[in-house]
Amino acid sequence: MQSAAVEPDVGGAPINPPSLSEPAPADRSLVADDATLYLCLKANPRTLNPILMSSDPDNRVRELIYDPLFTFNDRLEWAINDALVESYRESDDHLSAELKLRDGATWHDGRPFTADDVVFSYQQIMDDRVPCPAARTGTDQIVSCDAPDRLTVRFRFARAMPTNRWYAAVPVIPRHIYEQHKAADPTLTRDEYYVKQNREPIGNGPYRFVRWLSDDRIELARWDGYRGPRPHFDRVILRIVPDPSARLRMFERGLIHEFETTPLQFARETDSEGFRAVGVRGTAPQWKYIYICWNQDGSNPFFADRDVRRAICRAIDYDRILQQAYDGLYERSHGIHHSSAPMFNPQIGPFEFDLNEAAAMLDRAGWIRSDDDGWRYKTTPTPNGDERKRFQFTLNVPAESATSPAVAAIIQNDLAKIGVQMETRSLEFSTFTQMNREHQFEAAISAWSFGKDPDDEWNLWRTESYRDGRNYGGYSNARVDELFEKARQCFDERQRTAHYAEISRIIYDDAPYAFIANVPTLWAFNRHIRGVAFSPRGPVHFFPGVRNWWTHRNDPVTADD
Repeated sequence: MQSAAVEPDVGGAPINPPSLSEPAPADRSLVADDATLYLCLKANPRTLNPILMSSDPDNRVRELIYDPLFTFNDRLEWAINDALVESYRESDDHLSAELKLRDGATWHDGRPFTADDVVFSYQQIMDDRVPCPAARTGTDQIVSCDAPDRLTVRFRFARAMPTNRWYAAVPVIPRHIYEQHKAADPTLTRDEYYVKQNREPIGNGPYRFVRWLSDDRIELARWDGYRGPRPHFDRVILRIVPDPSARLRMFERGLIHEFETTPLQFARETDSEGFRAVGVRGTAPQWKYIYICWNQDGSNPFFADRDVRRAICRAIDYDRILQQAYDGLYERSHGIHHSSAPMFNPQIGPFEFDLNEAAAMLDRAGWIRSDDDGWRYKTTPTPNGDERKRFQFTLNVPAESATSPAVAAIIQNDLAKIGVQMETRSLEFSTFTQMNREHQFEAAISAWSFGKDPDDEWNLWRTESYRDGRNYGGYSNARVDELFEKARQCFDERQRTAHYAEISRIIYDDAPYAFIANVPTLWAFNRHIRGVAFSPRGPVHFFPGVRNWWTHRNDPVTADD
C-alpha cells in the first residue's frame, strides 16, 4: 500500500514528511544500532501467549517477541517467513500441504524450534478447553497436523479452499514450556505456572522478553540469536498509557516515540511548540471501522427485531458525529469493507439521519410513545398477563476511548427526542472485552480492523461464531452463512470477491451494527524515526512493520527512562 495519503487540510506539525518513510541505509554504521525505541500501548495486554491473543495490545507485543511461519506485507500479500520456513507446498487438489522448516532455528532459551512445536500448538488451539476463539478460527479447517520428522509438518485440510495457506499460519508456542502442566490445567491459563509463562514468554522473534510492569511498561531486548533480518533498535520499551492526553504529554517530553492520535489531537493539538519540537504526523487510508453492536441474541426485547435496529440506525446523526467527535477527519462507513477494498459494494445505500422516519419505524414495530412520560413502550402478552416494557438500553463504552463518549452523547440526545432512553456505561478495556465475549451487553461501541483475508470475517458474522467466535451480538442470516461457505470454496478470485460484496450489502441492510465511521491512520512519530510504511492495517501489524523502523547514528531518537 502507498505510504502516504491525501493530506488533510489541518495545521500543525508536518504530515508524511519524506524523512518518515526513508529506508535504512545499506551501511549499518549509519544507523543508531544501540538506540532504544519507546512504543505506546493503549492498555495492558491480556496475555503474551500467542494462541490466546486477540486484542491490539496483545498483538503489538506479539509481532516483536514471536516469529510466525508466514507473513504478509503492507499490501496484505501472503509469504513464507524465510527466517523459519524453507518451503511450503500444497497438493494439486489443495487438500494437503507440506511445510519444511529451516534447520537451526531456536527459541529464546536456546531449545530447538521444531515441527513438534507446530503440531503441539495446533493441538492446543483445537482443544476446546483452551480459550482461543481468534486462533481457532481457520485453524479448525485443518483436519490433521503431524510431524514425520523434526523439520517437516504435514497439514490435511477439511476442504479445498483458497485460504488454506492462511489457515496453516498456526501461532506457535514452545512445546517444552507449555506441555509441562497441561494435565493439571488443560486451559493453559489458570495454573500459577501458566499465569507466569503467559506473562513472561519464551519466544522466537527478533526481541526477547525482559520484564512486564503492569500499568507501566513491557521491556524487550534484541535477541542476537535471531536468524531473520536484524532489527535496528537494541531495545524496545512498550509504555502502557491508557489516557490519550497523557500520551500526548509523554510524547512531547520524549517518553514515547509514537502513538495513535485522536482526531482532536491530530487536527488541533499538534501545532504546539512542544509537539513541533519533537514530532511529525503520519496518515493514510486504513481498513478499520467504528461500529455499535446491537445484542440480537434474544437477551433483550429490542434488538432481535431487524426493523428496530434499522430504525435506530436512522436516528443516528452520522454527519454531526463525523464533525464533532472526529473533527472531520473520519469518513462515513458503509459497512464491513472500506471503499478502497476490492470487496466494497458500491450498491450499499447508507442509512440517512431522519428522526421522523425513525419514529415512524418504531411505531410500526410496536414501540409506542407514551403521552405520560414521553418514552416508548411495547406491550407483550404473557401467560401471566400483559407485560409492558420501556425502550431503555445501555451502551457499553471502553474507558480508554477518547472519542466514544462524544459519539454516545450525540446518539443519546437524538434518541431521547424520539422516546428511546439510552444510558452509557464506561468499562475498563479488559472488562469491556470480556463482557462482549460473554454476550453480557445490550449495545457496545468498538472498532474492527480488517484481517489478512476477508474470510477472517467468518469469525464475526457466521451464525456458528456466536458460540465460540466473535459474533458477540448473535447475528444470524442463512444467506450470509451460505455466501461465506461459497467464498471458501471458490478459487476464482473475481467470483470470490463478488461473494464478499454481496455479504457486505446483506449485513449493512440487516443492521446488526450501526456502522459509524471509517478510521484513517492518524499517528504521531518522533521526528527522528525513519522507515515507516502504512498498510490497510496502519503502520503496525504487518511485516516488517515496526521491525523496519530506524534512526540515524548522528541524530538518534532518545528518551528519558
